[in-house]
Amino acid sequence: MMEKFFLCFLIGIIILTLLMLYQLFRGPGIFDRFIGILVMATNVILILIVIGFVDGRRDMYVDVAISYGILGFISSVILAKFIGQRGGKKNGR
Repeated sequence: MMEKFFLCFLIGIIILTLLMLYQLFRGPGIFDRFIGILVMATNVILILIVIGFVDGRRDMYVDVAISYGILGFISSVILAKFIGQRGGKKNGR
C-alpha cells in the first residue's frame, strides 16, 4: 500500500521537475531561471529520498541526497554572488 503511495508521489515530483525544467529554459529573466534551478535541486533531493523508500535502501539514498544538497547549496551561493556582481557592474554601482 505504501509503495503505491510513494510511486504516485514520485511521479508527481518528476512531473513538477519537468515543469521547472521548462520554466528554466523559458524564463524571461536571470532571476526566474535561478529560482528554477533551486527548485529543481530541491525536487531532485526529494526524488532521491523517495526512490530510497521504494527501493528499501534508505540510508544510501539519504547520504547521496545530503551530498547533493550540500553541493547544490554551495553552487547556488557561488552563482548568486556571480549574478550579484554582474548585475552591480551593469547598473553602474
